[in-house]
This record gives sequence, structure tokens and C-alpha cells, in this order.
Amino acid sequence: MAKEHILAPEIGLIKSDEFYLFYEMMMQSLKTDDVKEGINQSLFMLKTYLKSGNIALFSKNKDGIYVFKLSDSQMSELVQPVGCILNKTHPLIEQQGKFNLDLNLSERLKNVMFLHVGIGSKNNNDDIIVAIINNNKEKDLEPQFWERVKDTMQIILKRAASYERNTKAVTTDLLTGLDNRNSYEMRLRSINEEDNNLVLAIFDLFRLKYVNDNYSHEKGDTYIKEAAKILNKYWPKEKVKTNDDGTETAIKTGHCVYRVGGDEFVLLTNVESMQLATIKCGLAKKEADMIDLNVGEGLPLGINYGITKHNPGESIKETFTRADGMMQAEKTAMYKQYKLERRR
Repeated sequence: MAKEHILAPEIGLIKSDEFYLFYEMMMQSLKTDDVKEGINQSLFMLKTYLKSGNIALFSKNKDGIYVFKLSDSQMSELVQPVGCILNKTHPLIEQQGKFNLDLNLSERLKNVMFLHVGIGSKNNNDDIIVAIINNNKEKDLEPQFWERVKDTMQIILKRAASYERNTKAVTTDLLTGLDNRNSYEMRLRSINEEDNNLVLAIFDLFRLKYVNDNYSHEKGDTYIKEAAKILNKYWPKEKVKTNDDGTETAIKTGHCVYRVGGDEFVLLTNVESMQLATIKCGLAKKEADMIDLNVGEGLPLGINYGITKHNPGESIKETFTRADGMMQAEKTAMYKQYKLERRR
């Protein structure tokens, strides 16, 4: 009788009992220049081999306990919490007191395999537990299969971690941790100009150049970071939700604040009413008025802003121009309020 084959759509045939073929196909997928596609294809083959098997990751928290790893990265396919894994691991975690390396990681828990994978960093927090559920009830998979899975998962995790670091380096502002101009321009290219829920706001730091010139760039950096914290407080990119089982899930909010210049930030959000977004801008402005740089005088600081809703059919550039005009008018009024000369 011919050996059973499992059909993986658009990838080809995987012989369920020929480990070398499975391993080589996963490895070949990872050699592609498109890191994200290579990871997804390799994981797709693994799940197909295990008949829609589930995969989840655990990493160390600050207390040294292994918990579900959550990440807004290209590893999202790996790291989503999987209910069936939780149901099977909870009794084991309770028995051990905590999920740590004292656990025999080669032990099977029914159809769950735990693999301890290091991704080559000196930071112990980069050691990861991979939990894999085998739904292929027809076979009791042999040790060499899991050894090859472990090797492959190690490569996947290393590539994903490297990809995430490189992506963050390109799209993250190092001073504030917010998304940077590169990220902003990437977002603009993906915006649907017919979207009637998009809200755009521009924020400008009042007299940042004066602070830099008269009190040092260190004070200026402090000013920027304090303002960024305030904006991120009102429009965080994601929030952490605590699930009924005690795990935490990172939920995207639909907001993103970008630092697009030395003293300029842009907010794009599509999940709030214009009224609520405007109220939050006012609250952020009041908080920014109280930023104290400890320079020994009553130095007026704060945020000027302009906010508008995108009109379907207009360009994002037109929306930006309207918001910028509102921000500039408010900035001029603030100079008049403090009887200061404005130099643009």
C-alpha cells in the first residue's frame, strides 16, 4: 500500500513519514529573501504536517516565569495565544508552581510537545518555550522529527527576531519610541483616500528651538520625550487586555502618533469620533502646558495642534494642509499671548 501523503495547497506533497523531505522543504522556505513570506510558508507546512496543529510561544517575564509571548511583529502567526494549549498546560503549570526550565521540556503532555529554543542572544529572556500540538492522531511522531522541528523553529525565531529588530530600527524614533517619518510615509501609501473615518492631527512643540539654543539640546530632548509621553498616553498604538484565563493580549487601538520632525508629531486615527479626538487634543495640550524643564524661570512651553477629519475624495496632502493651517494659527495666537516675537 502506498504511503499516505498530506496535500499542502500551493506547496506540494509532504510525506508524513519521511522526515528529511519535510525538513528540507521547511528549510528551503526559510531561504527566501522575503523573510516574512518564508516564515509563514514554513509554519504553514508545519501546521499542515500536524493536520492543522497549533503553535504557541512562551517567554520569560521579569520574574523569570514563562508566560505567553505577545509581540506586534512578523511572528504574529506564532505568538497568538491558543486556547487548546492553555487548557492542556494549565494543570502542568499549577503542578510545577511555575513554568520554568526545571520542567522536562522533552516530556509530552498528551499530544503537546514542549521544545526549549534559544535564539542566540546573551539575554536569557530570549530563551523561548515552543508548545506544539500534534493533531495527526495517525502517527506517534518519533524523536528525530521533534529534533528537526526544534532546529527549524530555532531558525524561524532567529530570523523573525532579526526581522523585527531591523523593522523597528527603520520605523521607530529612537528618542521617543514612537513611529518615525519612515513609518508615517509607509502608512500614507496604504491609506484609502475614500475613508471617511480618518482623523488627522498635527502637534508642534512651542519654542523647541529656543530651548535647544538657550538651555542645551539635552533639555530639548527632555521636552520632546515628555511631550511624546503625553501624546502616547492619549493615543497608544495598542492596549493590553487581560483575558478570563489570566493571559494578556495586545489589542491594536487604531491610533498611531508619529514623530515626523524635530518638533512635529502627526496623529492618524480612524476609530474615534471627531468630537472625542478634539477633546483629547485639548487635554493633551493642558498637560503639555505643565511640562517643567527645571531651567529656573517661567519658560512658556506646550503643544500647538490642528485637527481635522479627512474628506473622502480629497488627498491626504489636502487634509494635512488644513490641519497644519489650524496648528499655525494656534501657534501664532500663543506667541501673541506671551508677547513673544515669532520667527519661522
